[in-house]
Amino acid sequence: MQRFVLLSLLGIAVLLGGSLAVILWMTDPGPALPSPESAPAPAVAPPERRPPVVVAPLPEVKASDVEAFEKPVPRSVPEPPAGPPPVDLAEQTRALESVVSSKCGRMQVRLGDEMRKGDEQITGQAVLLFDAETTAGRVKLGQSRLQSPGNMRQSLVACAQMALRGQEFGAPGAQPDQRFTLQVVLGMKE
Repeated sequence: MQRFVLLSLLGIAVLLGGSLAVILWMTDPGPALPSPESAPAPAVAPPERRPPVVVAPLPEVKASDVEAFEKPVPRSVPEPPAGPPPVDLAEQTRALESVVSSKCGRMQVRLGDEMRKGDEQITGQAVLLFDAETTAGRVKLGQSRLQSPGNMRQSLVACAQMALRGQEFGAPGAQPDQRFTLQVVLGMKE
């Protein structure tokens, strides 16, 4: 019986050893790991050097500059590049002002020619030039450009330009197909 037990144990040991040999033979050991001393370290690119950004210093603001902006010196209305309009548009000032005020807020609109006739001066108002064209008894405003920005915000000037562009209003005595430049003075109502 002892012999039988020893042979059984020997058979189990041979089976176990053979199983381990087959398992080791069937498995892939994976890539060979290099030794830490033999592999060179990957090259790291140095960070890109950019020249420093140069920021211009803020301009010095003097009290006199601020006061000149807040309380501009009165000056005469600049002359338009062309002669006066061929029709009298003084009666249309209120209509122009209501169009601008309804879209842009409380604005004051005056005609430059009327202000020059009364020797009135401007203090910070913007001066716009509108291309205008007449039809029988009517005037239509076209594109505009800025003659003098004054102290008006650009957004208010742009709003007034868009509000008046394409507007058509009555002008008694207007002959058809006359083209002229209409000077509009734009300011804030007090």
